[in-house]
Amino acid sequence: MTNGPEELKYVDRLNISVMNIGEIKTLIMESISNTINCWNLGMDIPKQTFRIVGPAGVGKTEICYQIAQELSELLNKMFECMVVKCPVLSRDDFLIPFPIVDNGNTKFKMLYSDFIPFEEDSWGIYVIDEFSRGDHNLQQLMWQMQNEYKIHMRDLPKGWFVVTIDNPDDQEYSMDNLEDAAGLRRMLHIYVEVSPPEFINHAIKMNFHRGVIEFIQAHPDFLYDFQAQKLGSVYANPASYERLSNILWGYEKKSENGIKENLKWIEYLASGLLNVSMSRKFIEFLKDMKDINPRDIFFNYDKIRPQITDLKNKNDNAKLGEIMVGFMTFMTTSRPLPQDKECENIILFLTDMPIDTAALFITMIDNYERRTPEFKYLTKIHVKLMPDERYRTDFYEEVDKLAQSGASNG
Repeated sequence: MTNGPEELKYVDRLNISVMNIGEIKTLIMESISNTINCWNLGMDIPKQTFRIVGPAGVGKTEICYQIAQELSELLNKMFECMVVKCPVLSRDDFLIPFPIVDNGNTKFKMLYSDFIPFEEDSWGIYVIDEFSRGDHNLQQLMWQMQNEYKIHMRDLPKGWFVVTIDNPDDQEYSMDNLEDAAGLRRMLHIYVEVSPPEFINHAIKMNFHRGVIEFIQAHPDFLYDFQAQKLGSVYANPASYERLSNILWGYEKKSENGIKENLKWIEYLASGLLNVSMSRKFIEFLKDMKDINPRDIFFNYDKIRPQITDLKNKNDNAKLGEIMVGFMTFMTTSRPLPQDKECENIILFLTDMPIDTAALFITMIDNYERRTPEFKYLTKIHVKLMPDERYRTDFYEEVDKLAQSGASNG
């Protein structure tokens, strides 16, 4: 007996675009600002409702606060951000019929709660969080908010825009989707993917602890532990790393050696955020963090060059591969501009590494889309380094030979 076809994932069933969290934020901001601009020019186009679908902890709710803040600055209007949590609310939290006696006749007037904006001249982002985890009565009410910008007979102020947030209905989540063709067509659906570079950019901007930043730079695949999530265990995700960053700052501010002296407690705390196996990897990284830092490769390679040489002599290609991935992640997220000294550091590093590991530098350039900042940044560095004979002959031409050998063997 053969098994039936594998069930498609939610994003594939919906057949929608997949973007990273930064791209989604830009898309929604531009849509809202373009709509308001049309209003200002006398064209009263309807508002667009967005539905962001993606894994838990990837930053879907957080970007709504960022959108409100950045739109306030961009449009010189005070944008609020109101988030309603569907799993903990009911229909009665939004409106309740209230009896009124008029000339002996009993009528009912609807009382609206503080979960609904009232000020007509106000502006804001109305976020319906975890819509598919609310009960049916609340979902029906929220359908009206998404599709008609009103609850019962009360309209949402014109300056308020609706964003719905959902997890996918894959087996890892307990969902109760109310979907039909009419509902699907009224919203613009987007799926958010996990993006280590986007997380690192955000972490740098928000001053996350360097232990978290450098751990993900060195191990981008550890940002989201999908395997642990599928098993139903605690799993690493962007939100859990943000909490871990706060823990590290707490110990670092406590004393000069606060982190080093409290690794045991940090591991216990990290295990509750990332799970035991991932927390052990993180603690081991913390212990070795000062040994080889991707920033040091770029700015102070002479200090760590003996360690790279030692790893190469020991044929520790796994560790060298981790270092190379970490360096490239640092480069593409921080995008520092190299001067003569940094160019020399890059050349020495690439020529010191085994050629099949160093080739990642060229491979990553080829893998990026031509319009991306990462492609433009790496290409600019490549062009700047090409006149150097060591880079051209000892690195680039060797990578080309490796590629041709692989193609002929294939």
